Amino acid sequence: MKTVVIVGAGWMTNPMVDYFMEKCGYKVIVANRTLSKAENIIAGRSQGKAVRWSTDDPEALDQVIGESDLAVSMVPKPVHIHVARACLRHGKHMVTTAYEIPELVALDQEAKDRGILILNELGEVPGMDHMGTQILLDVVRQEGGRVISLDSYGSGLPSFEFNRNPMGYKFSWDPRTVFVAAQTAAAYLKNGKKIEVPGDKLFEHFWLVDIEGLGTFESYPNKDVEKYVKPFGLDENVSFYRGLLRFSGYCNNMRCMLALGLLKSDREERFEGRTYRQFMVTLAGGASGDDVEDAVARYLHVDRNADIIHRLKWLGLFDDRAIAIEKGTNLDVLLERMLSRMSYEPHERDMILLHVDILAEYPDGSLKRELATMRVEGIPGGESAMSRAVSLPAAVAAKLVLEGKIQATGVKMPPTLPELAKPVMDEMAAGFGFEFERRTREA
Repeated sequence: MKTVVIVGAGWMTNPMVDYFMEKCGYKVIVANRTLSKAENIIAGRSQGKAVRWSTDDPEALDQVIGESDLAVSMVPKPVHIHVARACLRHGKHMVTTAYEIPELVALDQEAKDRGILILNELGEVPGMDHMGTQILLDVVRQEGGRVISLDSYGSGLPSFEFNRNPMGYKFSWDPRTVFVAAQTAAAYLKNGKKIEVPGDKLFEHFWLVDIEGLGTFESYPNKDVEKYVKPFGLDENVSFYRGLLRFSGYCNNMRCMLALGLLKSDREERFEGRTYRQFMVTLAGGASGDDVEDAVARYLHVDRNADIIHRLKWLGLFDDRAIAIEKGTNLDVLLERMLSRMSYEPHERDMILLHVDILAEYPDGSLKRELATMRVEGIPGGESAMSRAVSLPAAVAAKLVLEGKIQATGVKMPPTLPELAKPVMDEMAAGFGFEFERRTREA
């Protein structure tokens, strides 16, 4: 019986544990800082074991990785290095759903020397977006085409039926991670020219995207595409964009919240005796007796009746009542209000959307668009679409590694391991309904 250790017991972990135990028949160890969270995921199943682990306890991590055949790291990115080093010490493969970080890339040669694979970017975005891109690239190249532009989009949103709040968003994954990503610099290519977007300007740099059959969404840039150009075999003069999708209004909401300082998380303060109204007036540079809506509207240079004023009021940030947390950062106050109003009810569904659009030129001079679109909804009362979209591609890839069907070593991600796309997506489609709908259009 194979043994997999999953480090981390967050929002995305449960579908992976179910897959390893119920589909693969593996033994699963879940190691987490809070033992009760790991125990809840194991749920008393005989094939599972819950272990307490934190970064200040390397011996516990060494022990569980030593007992396993492969480790899946589902912890925040800075913690992956602890898992990777333990895997190197014990000669065990490692899989993550997160973006590659320089600390892991630096381990490439050592991983090759030890004959192990450290495989990153295996979630929804990044992950299945890469695989959808690879599948379309293979189609284009089989027909002798040359890629002129590549646009790749992803999102986690409320399903259309349950998009019922004025923010147009609900949290299906760690909310703090949402806001860290919302302040990360990005870059895309336009005819080979790199266009860089600072982290504090992401939401000033958005546009509308139409997706056939689904509607019109806002998109803003997601990370730096440059590192994917060579792995995907794209020309130097290509146009290449990776973006996130949101319902209309999201980007201006975020832009205004950034301007107010609501996303700041670098300084803790105490909030005893302060109301939300006082907190917001202070952020807007007003005096304690000021009308909060007027103060915020003036600060943002918008009309008092602007959408953002109504949305902040709906969140409860203008209420004349005590802040619900005793201490924290501005972001903590915002998250407390958002989670109280923007969480999914048990009967509600989220959805993931992925869309890849490749414009290619063919030997006869014709231009065609190759399109691939995926939309999957969550299970009411069950697992969210996002939790399955993030964890299951990593779980399927881990199984392929354990079965010896993926022989690579070193530090890899789907663009540098193109043979991974088809087997992972074949199982994702057949087993779980995560399938790209492909179309070709004359350009």
